[in-house]
Amino acid sequence: MSSYEQTAALLKGLMSNLMSTDNNVRSQAETALNSEWRDVQPQTLLGSLAFLVHRDNEATARAFAAVLLRRIAFQDVKAGDNKEDERTVWSLVPNGVHQAVKNELLGALKDETDRGTRHKLCDTISEITNNE
Repeated sequence: MSSYEQTAALLKGLMSNLMSTDNNVRSQAETALNSEWRDVQPQTLLGSLAFLVHRDNEATARAFAAVLLRRIAFQDVKAGDNKEDERTVWSLVPNGVHQAVKNELLGALKDETDRGTRHKLCDTISEITNNE
């Protein structure tokens, strides 16, 4: 079992809370996503989302993971006190993570059968390509 596979299960629970109709649940999930994942372990977050995009059994989870991956990866984060230190999450993770994410996404593109999920996946791949 890969490390991304292990953390993907935790992340999937958080994703279900992000889709909640209850504003309090959704707000807590957004805070957890940012403070416990994006800010602390961005490489694990991106790798686990890519894992879910390729390997989850549910098309809605794969689609949502693709959208989250795209939005989080190119979200601006402050790397220091200076405005010039702003970077994207994608730029902060190592090249090995970039390659792992790309491999999962290309594998997902090859295997995906759901049309809507495929479109979201293509949007994510396009965004990565445009930002490299």
